[in-house]
Amino acid sequence: MRFVIIEDDISVRKIIGNIIDKYKLGTVVAENGDGLKAEAIIAEYSPDVALIDLLLPGQDGIALIRRLKESGLETSFIMISESTSQPMITKAYQSGIDFYIHKPLNVLEIVSVIGKVEESRRLRQVMSLISQTTARYVGPANRAVESDDTNKKNRINRIFSELGIIGEAGAKNIHQLVQLVDSRLAGGHDQAYQLHELYQEVSQAIGQDVKTIEQRIRRTIAKAMQNVATMGIEDFHNDKFEMYSGALFDFKEVRQEMAFVQGKGTYRGKINIKKFVEGLLFLAAE
Repeated sequence: MRFVIIEDDISVRKIIGNIIDKYKLGTVVAENGDGLKAEAIIAEYSPDVALIDLLLPGQDGIALIRRLKESGLETSFIMISESTSQPMITKAYQSGIDFYIHKPLNVLEIVSVIGKVEESRRLRQVMSLISQTTARYVGPANRAVESDDTNKKNRINRIFSELGIIGEAGAKNIHQLVQLVDSRLAGGHDQAYQLHELYQEVSQAIGQDVKTIEQRIRRTIAKAMQNVATMGIEDFHNDKFEMYSGALFDFKEVRQEMAFVQGKGTYRGKINIKKFVEGLLFLAAE
């Protein structure tokens, strides 16, 4: 893969470059320390991956990524920062990053994250190729169904990104759960399905333990609630907060999570997996 590193600390740029080189992760094609110059550099080189510092002179990393995303660039973004502020991390994911790496840098974390980004990009390329190939052989009706499924998946991915969970391991399992629920509801089944049956189906499909899948899904949805609660703390009338707090969660539980995050409550808000999954389907269908 081709990398661009945007970081105002030269020593950090060298560390990242050395890691990429030592572990044969790809090639660094450009680097810079200015947020304004970086926009033109990334647009010119169109790298596979851009590692960007949050705090940059000229414009910060979040603003930079938003502008690049709006231009339609296919680059994957990894943000690097010393900040542990949850609101700031949430904004970073909302801007379109794939992963967030904390400073001081950890070699194993960088190698692991870049590996995940490469796997994700390869998967998207394979899925795109399959879609293009099968489109030649399916009839108009099948193509319409396939297009609708793709649109739903894309909308759910956008929701995951806005919730700050697109990079979580459980996001993929939630996708699988959503597809199973969608097929049941579309097939005329009522909503009295059992989650443990769906977990069993996912388990058989991917060859992983049922308990592991359930815990992964719960952790990811809990992280989404925490991020939504943080949105509400920052701006109670935020459009995304108003939509997601009601569509994906019980609002009183979101208020409980807000109180916990602010240190005003003892207990976290409780998640409802069925409500979250069915809420995703509802939002994706709109």
